[in-house]
Amino acid sequence: MGRFTNTYKPAVNVLTWFLMVTAILGVLARLGTKYWIFRRWTTDDYLSIVSMAICVAQSLAVSLATAGGYGDRYDTLSDTRIQSIMKSQYAATILFLLSMCFSKLALIHFIRSVTPAASDRRVASGLEVLIILWAVAGVMGSAFQCKPPQTWNYLSGQCFNIGAWWNYIGATNILTDAAIIAYAILITTRIQARWKKKITLATVFGLRIFVIIAIICQIAYANKTINSSEPISGTWPLAICMQLTQCLSVVTACSPQFKPFMDSLRSMGLRVDEITRHDASHTGYNHPSRMKSQLQSQDQHPIEDHEMVSFGRNRSYRQTTTTITTAKPDSDAGSDSSEAHIIREVRTWAVTASPRNSLREYSC
Repeated sequence: MGRFTNTYKPAVNVLTWFLMVTAILGVLARLGTKYWIFRRWTTDDYLSIVSMAICVAQSLAVSLATAGGYGDRYDTLSDTRIQSIMKSQYAATILFLLSMCFSKLALIHFIRSVTPAASDRRVASGLEVLIILWAVAGVMGSAFQCKPPQTWNYLSGQCFNIGAWWNYIGATNILTDAAIIAYAILITTRIQARWKKKITLATVFGLRIFVIIAIICQIAYANKTINSSEPISGTWPLAICMQLTQCLSVVTACSPQFKPFMDSLRSMGLRVDEITRHDASHTGYNHPSRMKSQLQSQDQHPIEDHEMVSFGRNRSYRQTTTTITTAKPDSDAGSDSSEAHIIREVRTWAVTASPRNSLREYSC
């Protein structure tokens, strides 16, 4: 127990690895569910994979910082180890912003795919542009927070107001997540379903609120520890809040893709655009117009059979006409059962030609 009272390295390292594994399992569960149901992945899945990969890299950077002495008392560390810690923190901050960006984009792209409304898609595009601009500004600001060449040296380098910078990053991070939640709830309220099911779907999207809570804690600890007498070990709560925010962002972006939620979407007739278009190309034979053309091609006889010429003795001709009636496009176009009702009316008749006696006609 004495080791834990003098250093926070074990706490930071264990929690970092635990949250990293949780994020990985969340993404793998999402990918497994999507492939099990639809047998393919879509753009939002690949964005989640990128977010997971960056999350792993960021967690490794924090782990390297703890291996270099992050969490130990400042007066027990050499200058070389302090430089190594600051470099790892520098890389972890940039990777954190990128991981947050891709997890947000994955969630927005998924929500966008379940709505066909053009206005909702424009809102989603606007949110995507806003998040990309937020990430670019955050990465550029974090990369040049101190004067080159030692842009990572926030202890003895010439830096701008890092506390104000973290407040800006945190506030804009909260605003983007709040916009995502509002956008998802807006889409949910337009679904034609019972209110109980709407509330369930809104709750799944509303899990993003935990990300906002973690960001608020991150801002609070950043302001509390910015002027700490222990700049290395005193900022360990900020590091844990950063890891927690990143993990929650990745997992809550995957939660709408878990099986219970996907089953709810399918039961209400909602769709994922890229999957729906792919499936439609393989199941188009169920469409009434295609079945009509296939039936007509099967029932149609060669053209010479339809020409009533040169009948030989006792030769008969049989023709079958097939009439297909389908439902109107505007009656029950959204129902698979109504489209499957096809009425076939078969009419069959025979024509028998008997040539006259040529000698009798000639004699008459």
